[in-house]
Amino acid sequence: MIGRNEAKEIETQLLSLEPPLLSVYADVDPSNPDNKGGSWRIRVKNALKDIAEIHERTEHRPSLYDQVVSLIEKERPAAKTMALFATQNKLGKTFLQRVDLNVSLPVVDVTHGRVDVRYGEPWIQPLLYAFDEYQHAAALHIQGAEWRLFEFFLGEFEEIDYVFAEVDKQVWKELVEAAEFIRSGRLAEKAEPDLSGSNKDPWAQKSHHWRRKLYKRLVLLVEKALAARGIDRLVILGAHPEAAMVASLFSRQFHDNIVAILPNPSDGNDIDIKKLRELVLPALEEAERRGEMELLDQIREGRGPQGLEAVIEEIQFGRVDVVALPIRCDATIWHCPKVGLYGGTREAAEKYCTDPVEVRLSDHIFALADNFGTRIEFMDGEAAERLSTEFGGIAGQRRW
Repeated sequence: MIGRNEAKEIETQLLSLEPPLLSVYADVDPSNPDNKGGSWRIRVKNALKDIAEIHERTEHRPSLYDQVVSLIEKERPAAKTMALFATQNKLGKTFLQRVDLNVSLPVVDVTHGRVDVRYGEPWIQPLLYAFDEYQHAAALHIQGAEWRLFEFFLGEFEEIDYVFAEVDKQVWKELVEAAEFIRSGRLAEKAEPDLSGSNKDPWAQKSHHWRRKLYKRLVLLVEKALAARGIDRLVILGAHPEAAMVASLFSRQFHDNIVAILPNPSDGNDIDIKKLRELVLPALEEAERRGEMELLDQIREGRGPQGLEAVIEEIQFGRVDVVALPIRCDATIWHCPKVGLYGGTREAAEKYCTDPVEVRLSDHIFALADNFGTRIEFMDGEAAERLSTEFGGIAGQRRW
């Protein structure tokens, strides 16, 4: 899994590279019929054939093309997108970096065989976008004395194994008793206070003590791990009464980040990892789509700019906080290279220069957004369709 630290290391390496750099993005999703039999490799090779510089060989080393082909031929775990970067200096020293992602990137152009190849200036912004913008999420699995926390990032996940290391065996023993009592339903039936303010059921009194001493302690450990890793979405899995009680104990900051409470993915204490993934990833996807629709509602209510001409202009005036785009974007805009400004139409760009150049929006949106402090939100599914039909394919949320 690519974790936060690994992503930062890759980012640091790529930012240190100087042109010319070979940048390759390809759809490698095995579920795509067009990729049957690894046919994406053929498309990548075909795209590399016309770049003469990468075919040059030094006296004792293979060409950059040969090394890149060798790298893409290596079998890797199934992924949706491959990003690959390569460069070779005059002494023949080579840098190669292949990153396989379980998410789609907005730069893989369908009209060009789902392969995007560049040679020259580094084209690393799409990958850095994925590292920055894809939210870190976590799944907390609760079953008796088995509390386990998993981190999800870029479609992959791994267990965070140090979270509960400081909890001793006696606490876990008491936790099992508390969990069994909660699941029995007696807490809901017997927890009514009498007129004196005391509780009629001593078990309910004891469960209250357990709740404060045990569950809260563990929840605080989870919150600490979430904060340390910058995780902003949480799914809780377990028997519903127990999971719901745990969810209620999170502080407001973290409680607002709970996107779903799901059933236990296994019958015993051993977690079925396949079921865990099958339950959690759709819940996170649903939360992402829900967030996209909420953003569009906010843009509508705030009367944010809509359509290419209005949005591009408002971004450059510094008025757009978030720009919403479909993840598959084939729109073009007009660029004035000498002044670095853009127009959604040729006429709009001619306000800045007399000879604007038509360019792909997906090629320039990262730089444009970065220059003016605008965040990008790529949308898929129903939100992307709504963006197209209601907002002219692009919209912005105003800063004020």
